[in-house]
Parts: sequence; C-alpha cells; structure tokens
Amino acid sequence: MLTAVLLFACCLSAPADVTIDSESIVLGSLISFPPSDARANVSLGYAPNPGLARRIPKYEILSKVSSANFSVDDLQLPDSILVHRRAVGLDRNQVTRAILDAFVRQFSGANVEITSVDVPVVAIGRGAVEISASLPQRFDPATPIFVRIDVRGNSFARTAFARTTVKIEAQQPVLRNKIAAHTEIQPSDVEWKLAPVRAGAADQVNGMLAKRDLEPGQVVTNDVLYMPLYVHKGDPVTVKATSGAVTIAATMRAKAAGKLGDTISVEHLTGEGSTMARITGPRTLEALLVTK
Repeated sequence: MLTAVLLFACCLSAPADVTIDSESIVLGSLISFPPSDARANVSLGYAPNPGLARRIPKYEILSKVSSANFSVDDLQLPDSILVHRRAVGLDRNQVTRAILDAFVRQFSGANVEITSVDVPVVAIGRGAVEISASLPQRFDPATPIFVRIDVRGNSFARTAFARTTVKIEAQQPVLRNKIAAHTEIQPSDVEWKLAPVRAGAADQVNGMLAKRDLEPGQVVTNDVLYMPLYVHKGDPVTVKATSGAVTIAATMRAKAAGKLGDTISVEHLTGEGSTMARITGPRTLEALLVTK
C-alpha cells in the first residue's frame, strides 16, 4: 500500500512539448495537478504570440515553484518544455465585411460588390479580434487591389494585405455623342449614369477638349481630356467688373497665361495699373481686386 502511494506521488510529470490557448502560462497548463494542489496556479510568465512557441528551461520552472514556497520533490520535468500557442486563421467573412466597409466609406452611394478576396495567412488567437481595412491612396477598381488589413486582439496586433477584386458602379460622366479630337465637350454631350468606376473619372468637363476621338457610351476620364489655354501672356483681354446691377468692361493686357478658372494679373494697356482677374472664357476675365 505504501509503495502505491509513493508511485502516485511521483507521477506529476510534464511533457517536453505542450500547446496552450491562453495569454499567460501557469504551471497547471503544463502538469496535471490534483484540483487541490495550489502549485497549478504558479505563474511562468507570458505566453508566446499565436502560432509561435516559447521554450522554458527546467531550472526556471523549479525556481519559480520554490520561490512560491512550494515543494518540487515530486515534479518530474524534462530539461526544457517547448510551449506552443494555439492559433487559427482569419475568418473569411469577417475580412470580407471589413473590406466592403472600406469601399463603401470611400464610394458613398455607389453599388459595391466584392467579387473575390485572397485572405492572407495570419496566425491569431481563438478569442475575439477586431479587423479593419484601409484602401491604398490610388488604385484602379478595374484591376486587383491590395487592401491593408489590421487585426487586433487582446495582446497582439497584425497587419497584412488582401488581394481583392471589386465591382463598383456609381454615377459617372458618360458620352452621349461621338467627340472628335481637340473638340470642346459640351454639357449636352455628357449624361451622368450608373457605370463601372474607373481610375481618374472626370469630375467636370466644362471647357475641356478631347485629346483623341471619343466614342458614345465611354466613361469620360481625366486622361482623355485637356484644358486649353484661354489666355496667353501679352494677349489683349476683356476684363469685366460688376457692382450690383452695373457691369463695366475694359480692354487690358494679360501678364500671364492661364486656363479656365485660373486667376492671373492683368494691366492697363498703358502699363500704369494692374489688378487680379479670374479667367471665365477665351480672353475674358472677371476682375477680383480694385485697380491700383
């Protein structure tokens, strides 16, 4: 009977390799103690990050148990114990929702459909995590986009990139008519309608000319337009000034070149006074300051 008791007392051993699922390591996660044995609560410090491992030497374990005023005589330990932290991968649905939220924030009012997501391989703990996504500053929705994914848990943070393809439809400027190269696009040539979003879609076409021949149904983008110079340096220009219901006009000289909407300096033909004026049309400006 005494022999059986001694054998039982010597059975508190630990394996050389252990997997845990907690943010800290206690001795009870390495050794199966009886429920009444307080040594199970002895702390062995931090747990490794999910998917990683920490090796704890035998002498460190015995030192911590002894420092807590507990006996170590019945503990059978290997020279070291490799402690792994259990990990899982990212939840595809959670990642997809975060990416969709990022696109909806940037394209408010548009129809957004995530067509594919390559979920990155990231080892995380099995507890609750927060996932947020952010889009690159510049991208073309017609091509795959690498969306940044930020993952945060109670004791860790990870960053990865998810290759994403998306379909975005929003109100876009679409040509009604064929436009010849170097021809000014008129408001009647354009209608705003739902169409796939493309990089560099034009937000305004007033006063713009086509760089090349454009076809009906084409989404108007900045790369097919250019703004002509409405005023050249030295040009005689008409400058208008309005006060209430009264408008006066004078012929002046442009001191700089400019496009529609630019503000330039103009001077009297005698060169004795100048003012700032905004270009409103070909060789036509609106005075902004009182003539000096």
